[in-house]
Amino acid sequence: MRPSSRTLGQLALVAVVALTLAAPFLPTLHATSALPAPRVVTPAHGGSAEVKPTAQMPAATSHPSATGSCPTPTGTPIWNSPSFFSDALVNFYVPGDPALNNSNFQTEPCPTNVIPTYLNGFWMYVTSNVALQNANVTIWGTSWSTPGNFQPDVPNFAPATPRVMPMYLEPPYYHTAAFYFNIYEFFWPGSQIYFNITLQTIQASPGTIRSTESTHNVPVPFSGGVNNATWGFYVADPWGAGNFAETDENFSQDIAVSTTPSVLTTPAFQPNPKQTLQITLTSINPSGGKVTPIPMAEGTFTLTGPGNGGVYYQYFGPTNHTTMQLVLPLGPYPGTRVQFNITAWLPWEQSTNGQVGAIDRIYSQIYSFNWSSQGGWWAPTQGVSGNLQLSITPNVNATGVGKTTTYLTDTPVNVTIHSPIENVTISSAAIQFRYSDANGFTTGAITMSAITKNTSSAILPGLAPGGTVVFSVTAKDVFGNPVSSGNYSYTETGPVNPTVLPVPAGYGLFFVEALDLSSGQLVSNVNYSISNSTWSEHGRGSLFGFAAPVPIGGVGYLPVSWGGFTVTLTAFGNTETYTFTVASATPFTVVFYFASQPITPNTSVSLGTSLTLPAVAGLVGAAVVSLPVVGWFRERRRKAEAEQRRVTL
Repeated sequence: MRPSSRTLGQLALVAVVALTLAAPFLPTLHATSALPAPRVVTPAHGGSAEVKPTAQMPAATSHPSATGSCPTPTGTPIWNSPSFFSDALVNFYVPGDPALNNSNFQTEPCPTNVIPTYLNGFWMYVTSNVALQNANVTIWGTSWSTPGNFQPDVPNFAPATPRVMPMYLEPPYYHTAAFYFNIYEFFWPGSQIYFNITLQTIQASPGTIRSTESTHNVPVPFSGGVNNATWGFYVADPWGAGNFAETDENFSQDIAVSTTPSVLTTPAFQPNPKQTLQITLTSINPSGGKVTPIPMAEGTFTLTGPGNGGVYYQYFGPTNHTTMQLVLPLGPYPGTRVQFNITAWLPWEQSTNGQVGAIDRIYSQIYSFNWSSQGGWWAPTQGVSGNLQLSITPNVNATGVGKTTTYLTDTPVNVTIHSPIENVTISSAAIQFRYSDANGFTTGAITMSAITKNTSSAILPGLAPGGTVVFSVTAKDVFGNPVSSGNYSYTETGPVNPTVLPVPAGYGLFFVEALDLSSGQLVSNVNYSISNSTWSEHGRGSLFGFAAPVPIGGVGYLPVSWGGFTVTLTAFGNTETYTFTVASATPFTVVFYFASQPITPNTSVSLGTSLTLPAVAGLVGAAVVSLPVVGWFRERRRKAEAEQRRVTL
């Protein structure tokens, strides 16, 4: 009697239900969670190195190339024909590779089903219009070649004894069977797997159908016989070619080796006594496209030198990533000859068949270099110009040597030094400066920041209007030997540099300075507060001896809206406050006067002949004040206040 048929939509619904409900009960090859390291190694101080095979190993059975398109047949299953794929509908769900889903999973003889190494497994669903009594999958395959076995059997899935595993039958109608291929548990990378299906029912004739009885079937020979395969898949290997790679030629096609600093040049670079070595591995794909992670890797280091002899091992991390580094940088080992090579391999877990360890070890070439006991300046008597590349932006010599270079107000200057010889490390560097304007001067040093071991930089902040800087650079090598540059100078004046700090309409910028009348020097890092009717800020001025409003949480200076502002400065234990008005976009400077020591009648104070803007101050801290100095100060204050009224109005 011919059984009643179901629609294709009903069958699809059954398959979806199977995916959702069957997972907890399906027969699977359960994966364990542990992934042990291939071995535990301790530094072999003075011991012998592990023997690494160097001979070319026999090639594994590579994944055959596709000969065409052989999709898994589709259609409405009706169990009344001599064709397996008319009686049953087979679909696949490969979460790591959607291109293999459903009927895209190829049948033999088109074995283009490559399962990515990162995929734990995939599902197969079989649907029919009759209740299934039994559904079995027959599986066998060969694994990656090993030195002693050209084509080893997959444990428990030998071609001579294929493994028959039951599929899960979905109740209550039992029209759908599902099976999960647990790649992670049983099929190591580089394995070639074949399988077919057998279905049984008591509701239709014939009672048993086999996928191998269809035209989508290929005989697969093995030593001692032949098996018939309907489908096959290849578990991708991370090295790309599908061959057992033992030579550097294959290693270099799979993994790029780089070091910082680079010791892979010819002649080999020699790190100095202060430099450590970091080695980086990067997965590559010579044919382009997606690269696969490097499962595990280890460096073997042979050191020859006084006090540093021996063989050491160190792992790379993180495991199973496309980029890996030594867990700890190497060295330094001054005066030592270093030889190293890299070993990478595929790990596998400890599984139910008792297998544990690593497969397909590949080895890089041997790299060699010397760790220098030197590393100081190559020309210590020739200063910065003979040892370092000095870059100043903008160029302070743009107007010619011996001429004054002038920039707009608030133009920062970037100073960078770089050693073109990679193993000459800059241990420290600083910029010595003298800042001056019409009111006073200050001197000091700015520490340069290390960008790399042989590059340092610092930024000289934008100046107040009329300010001039004279500076030089001093750097020390790993042994503390200094080299210095000549002097460079520039002046900043005029409007605020619009490319650095645009000043909107109705806004302006002012600077404040604290002048020590006892010495004529501006006070570096002066404490200040600035406020108007709506906001206030507190801070410390620059090393150059001036301060200006700054943005909250930012750098540089802050233009302020026109109006009245109150500034308070504190220096030498005394505080002075002054209120003034910002009424234009032209930057100006307000000067406060202090005294760090008592001023005597013989005191001589070196000041400019005029103030750029009005100033107010008290001779605070002066225990003894002479009448000539007081008169001089009052006259300057009177002229300054008059100028302030003129500018403000």
